[in-house]
Amino acid sequence: MSERTGCRAAFLGYVLCLGTWSLAQVPCAIRVDHANARSSATAGSPIVANLKRNDVVQVIGDVAYWYRIRVTGVSSAYVAKSTCTVLAENDPGDDNIPVDDFFNPPVPAPVSPITSCVPKVVPANWGVCPAAGSGGIYGKAYLEKNRVTIPCAYEPTNVDQLLQLDHPPANVRSLPANDKRLQYLQALEAKAVMVDGYVALVKDGGQEGVNCKPSPRVDVHMELVDTDVMDPKKNRPTHVIAEVTPWFKEFVAGWSKSNLAQYASYVDDYSGVIQHPPAHVRIYGWMFFDEAHAGNGSKTWRGTEWEVHPITKIEVWESGTWKEVE
Repeated sequence: MSERTGCRAAFLGYVLCLGTWSLAQVPCAIRVDHANARSSATAGSPIVANLKRNDVVQVIGDVAYWYRIRVTGVSSAYVAKSTCTVLAENDPGDDNIPVDDFFNPPVPAPVSPITSCVPKVVPANWGVCPAAGSGGIYGKAYLEKNRVTIPCAYEPTNVDQLLQLDHPPANVRSLPANDKRLQYLQALEAKAVMVDGYVALVKDGGQEGVNCKPSPRVDVHMELVDTDVMDPKKNRPTHVIAEVTPWFKEFVAGWSKSNLAQYASYVDDYSGVIQHPPAHVRIYGWMFFDEAHAGNGSKTWRGTEWEVHPITKIEVWESGTWKEVE
């Protein structure tokens, strides 16, 4: 592979600059399971093509955070730089991309502090259910799911950016401390984020070990999408999961399933017809990688194993302003 010239930048993805290459016919391999090609270089613009891992597209332009690419039948298309690895002309594709192109902890982005905020700790009775839940192979992960701190500063992101994150293996938490994949997970799970998106579905979660199953204590499961112009039933492989844990559900009265359901296009499942377009929300909380879903075919109904879990704050866009759900 030819030597590359590039730069990386902020938040949960990366920017790879083309450097000295000509923009005429530069091939770029899609390096994530799913990537949206959009009509303009903004996250909210219409999707004009869906790309998958190992697809190779031609880069014909370079703007901040985006490549302009050639897509058959589309006059203009842009893909986020973090989804695409530029190749040499004779590079056959993703199989030859160096490992160092993956699992590089992202550069921290400027956080958005909440004014007049005081950090809180949600009450939790660990005698009812320990922080490690029922333990077992996912005990370390349960400790992250059961975080009860509410921070006052969050890194802004969106559904598209979460879909572009690298996917560690299912055994990532047992890897050696110097393994890049474990370091990547730890860097991301240390982040409190604010996710801009739309509510596709709200339902009760299942009985899970994190909540000491069998138990009536279940999460409120939310599925987020990046657009309100498509029926969420039709784009399920692009959904991002966010969870209200029992501790937070008990602490915030308005976070019951029945109340949050008013913002969702679907409730409980995707049967029947859409009840209304998904509400525009900002979901605050902790980044979490749910390795229980790694490599098991779950991407038929979700776009990534990365979640917001637990949720620590919810806002909905109503009448031209952001309103906190309390």
